[in-house]
Amino acid sequence: MRTVPSTVAHARLVEAVVAGQRPAQPVDVRVRESWRRCLSDYRLSPDQTQHPAVVSVAQLRQRRERADPLCSIARIEMAALARLLNAPVGVMLTDHEGVILGYTGAANFAEIARRAGLREGAIWSEQAQGTNGMGTCLAMREPVLIEADEHFLAKNVALTCCGAPILDSCGHLVGVLNISGHLRLSAAPTLALVRLAVQNIENRALLAQHRRHHLLRFHPHREFISTAGEGILAIAGDGRIAGANVAALEWLGVAAHSGLCGQRVEQVFGLDLAMLERLQGEPASAEPLPQRDRGSLCYGIVQPPQLPGRSSALAITSSAATVAPPRADALAQAERKVLREVLESCRWNVSQAAMQLNISRRTLHRKLKSHGLRRHSAWTGGDSAD
Repeated sequence: MRTVPSTVAHARLVEAVVAGQRPAQPVDVRVRESWRRCLSDYRLSPDQTQHPAVVSVAQLRQRRERADPLCSIARIEMAALARLLNAPVGVMLTDHEGVILGYTGAANFAEIARRAGLREGAIWSEQAQGTNGMGTCLAMREPVLIEADEHFLAKNVALTCCGAPILDSCGHLVGVLNISGHLRLSAAPTLALVRLAVQNIENRALLAQHRRHHLLRFHPHREFISTAGEGILAIAGDGRIAGANVAALEWLGVAAHSGLCGQRVEQVFGLDLAMLERLQGEPASAEPLPQRDRGSLCYGIVQPPQLPGRSSALAITSSAATVAPPRADALAQAERKVLREVLESCRWNVSQAAMQLNISRRTLHRKLKSHGLRRHSAWTGGDSAD
């Protein structure tokens, strides 16, 4: 673990790196660019010691109301993350301006959080608090892990923070889910865990916000419909796509929400709304969806609109399945995802992957066996032998 530098030493490091001088330890290019913004654009100084500004109680309430149902849904994931990590950490939700809307954390982190200013209503944008997990995630619109002296302000170098952006169904950045702790966090598994939590939050928020639309839920494997990895499209009464989740973009091979939202659903799947309405049913009975020269073969079901005063068995069942608390094996899912990503990046060279993960070959083989992972050979996601 890096030695915590003095305030003067950290300020000199930041200024030297931004000036182009090479430090003893390399600084990530994204951190370096964030430091540049802090010095040049925000006119911050690394030795600033004041606590973050805090919005009023009335303003915090208004921000939470504007953010609902995101706020209410996120609290479920935040509590689950805190339990799963079982470590001295705090879990925070911010809005798009870096204001902390919700906080939960371990009792043995409470005093550290108080001293650091990690509290509801505090403003942790990059412009206000320099390089940090929440603010820098908002500035970059991508997951980040800011460790120790990668923070811009010297007063924050005792923390390690991991943040992931939260998008709405049209791709707008609406907030950040962040873990902060007084310990070293393993980058890949922690980022994977936070991103999984964000995926659950985004999916549930989409289902809640678009409950009066037709909801097409799909996946290349029938059994994964109604799980975190499913694609979801909200379809308006005129057949146009009103919203989509990130998984829908990935399965359909689309780079951004703008490539789906506003299009007619038949441009994507070759089925008009009347045909899609016949796909109501359970995931086990999902039908293949013919696509327009993009993405993977997927199976789908349709959840009909929930009209005022009316409900359907499918809607109730699907929504309940989606908003249920995260499974106890969320950590295992996150680890499995990380192992596969690292192995694929190393072309399944076990020695190279073990070195990158900083574990022994024997440990890696044991983990592969426990997760049932073998060399990935098909787009279907199946595992096959080498």
